[in-house]
Amino acid sequence: MFEFSAYVQILTSYTILGGVYGLTALGLSLIWGVMKAVNWAHGDTLMVGMYTAYWTVTLLGIDPYIAAIVAFLLLGLVGMGIHLIAIEPVIEKPGGHEATLLTTLGISVILESVALILWSPNPRSFQNVYKSTYLQFFGMRTSVAEAIAFTVSIVSIIAVDQLLKRVKFGKAIRAVSQNPIGARVVGINVPRIRLFTFGLGVALAGMAGALVATFYPNIRPLAGYIWDIASYVVVIFAGLGTIYGVIFAGIIIGITEGLGAIFLTNAYRHILVYIVFLLVLLLRPQGLFGKALRRV
Repeated sequence: MFEFSAYVQILTSYTILGGVYGLTALGLSLIWGVMKAVNWAHGDTLMVGMYTAYWTVTLLGIDPYIAAIVAFLLLGLVGMGIHLIAIEPVIEKPGGHEATLLTTLGISVILESVALILWSPNPRSFQNVYKSTYLQFFGMRTSVAEAIAFTVSIVSIIAVDQLLKRVKFGKAIRAVSQNPIGARVVGINVPRIRLFTFGLGVALAGMAGALVATFYPNIRPLAGYIWDIASYVVVIFAGLGTIYGVIFAGIIIGITEGLGAIFLTNAYRHILVYIVFLLVLLLRPQGLFGKALRRV
């Protein structure tokens, strides 16, 4: 039997993980909110972010958080490439929003297959000083890597919110999200906004992957699907288009997953998450924060 402090420690770890869930879901929420497109390769781009951090740290010896910046920039370019190949050619055609599910599913298979060929299915991880250094507070302990990942997730969400509220590009994103036809009328280049929004969404996923890689012990080609499902759960749980909602929903999902690990064992921890998720869909289909928080 675990002691009470052990339970609290588990919940602390999963709360921090929930913050990263929120950052991952933020990119998906932007893509979904602006284009109504289903990006089934979102988790796989996070996986590429993990490997970007792994290889830049192990081969170049750079700091993992510089690697996170590299992952953000690289995955932004990858995201724009995916958009040009799989999203833009179909998005405005009849049934185009549904077609993005199939096109991005194809991208997902390609990314996983290439990763398996290049890096094998064997899990990897890398040691770093942030992972092996711990912070103590109120009798609980967390690694510096986890604390930084959580903090960067919060800061990134605030930064995206400010981008959407105060920067001309962000206001254009909101306009396209709310009324793409009206946005064209007032001179906004809608395809360009879609391109950069998709790139930003994937860049955030790539940065999240690099942050996770600093403490996650299981970097492998098929790791993306877990984050894919978690991202969709968080977005729907929060309410489509919410900004701060995704971080609160991510933390709630993380805590729920921690409770599942305590009461159902680690192997079945996701069951409790999906039970809560189904209850939210049944009782509040617009999401927990669908009306309480500003939409994109």
